[in-house]
Amino acid sequence: MRDALRAFAAADARAWPGMPAGLALGDVAAVLPLAEDVWGEGVLGEERRRAAWVGAESSVYEGGVRVWHESELVLVLEGRDPVDADGEPLVAPDVGRPDALLDTVLGRLVLPGGERVYAARGLALRVNPENCLLLGVLAFAPTTPEDYSARLRPELPPQRLLTGLVAAGGRR
Repeated sequence: MRDALRAFAAADARAWPGMPAGLALGDVAAVLPLAEDVWGEGVLGEERRRAAWVGAESSVYEGGVRVWHESELVLVLEGRDPVDADGEPLVAPDVGRPDALLDTVLGRLVLPGGERVYAARGLALRVNPENCLLLGVLAFAPTTPEDYSARLRPELPPQRLLTGLVAAGGRR
């Protein structure tokens, strides 16, 4: 279990052994310190399940880490915008043929086929198909592509421009 969490923390998809079923928040906290003041709720999967998340500290994921959970049971680890020690974006590793390709987003752009799902390994990589830069790493207990899409995949809606703001920065 600790090896899996260390591989996720380092954004090392090649070393990902799969997340054990029944992983508890306390298990994650032993490797990735949880930020108890950074938390929220969101939607998982096509079923649009409401789930809670707590942030975890990371020097690798510039966009943050979300530990999605129900009660104390971890459902998904989501790391956004991984970088190397110099702060440069990482290139997506070649970990074989994905079980499924799903669309993902980068800002307001939809990237067709940008999410490579390796459901049998409990891994999904969000990738910019144009330059192969790694946008995110998602880890979960091994499952099927259909189950991942239906129950576990965190919603990542395109960012919207703020409207109703005046050029000077005030509100209308």
